Amino acid sequence: MTLSRNTVLENIKIEKNGITIEELPFVGKINLRGNTKDRDFLSNAGSVLDVLIPTEPNTIITNTDLQIIWLSPNEWLLSFLKNENFIKTFNELNTRLNPEKTSITDISENKTIIRIEGNKTTELLRKFMILNIDETLKDNLKVAQTIFVKIPILITRNHLNQEKQSFDIYVNRSHTTYLRDLLLDGCN
Repeated sequence: MTLSRNTVLENIKIEKNGITIEELPFVGKINLRGNTKDRDFLSNAGSVLDVLIPTEPNTIITNTDLQIIWLSPNEWLLSFLKNENFIKTFNELNTRLNPEKTSITDISENKTIIRIEGNKTTELLRKFMILNIDETLKDNLKVAQTIFVKIPILITRNHLNQEKQSFDIYVNRSHTTYLRDLLLDGCN
């Protein structure tokens, strides 16, 4: 029996006043924990992921298949933009990394990703957060862990300076509808 992994929202994409709010289709996610002072951990993780994990606070490394987000000095969130690599990578990490020194957990069902896009997106976000988005997310390599009203979120910036503004908000699945409704209300 195969479990069906679904989005939280029935209407996953809504546009209002020039801002698009969309839940991304199911994205596989892994919580990875390990010690950055352990050379074997860094080497083996980098070999499996085909990219070095970020060690600088609040940063993100992205390639065509994967986003690796720094969460703490010994914790990262791996988001698979192409789910066909998720199971293979999850199994390889479990095989290559020392289970006594690392933790590899499938947290795909824990969070969903809401993408908001539009020319007034930053103004919309300012209504709900005290975070200085322009300073904190000044480039595409930065990530912020913050509070959206009373909801803990992780937010990344997708756009370059001259492009239409685009952000991804990682939120617990149980808060998705509430967050979407707040964003829609803020678009007025």
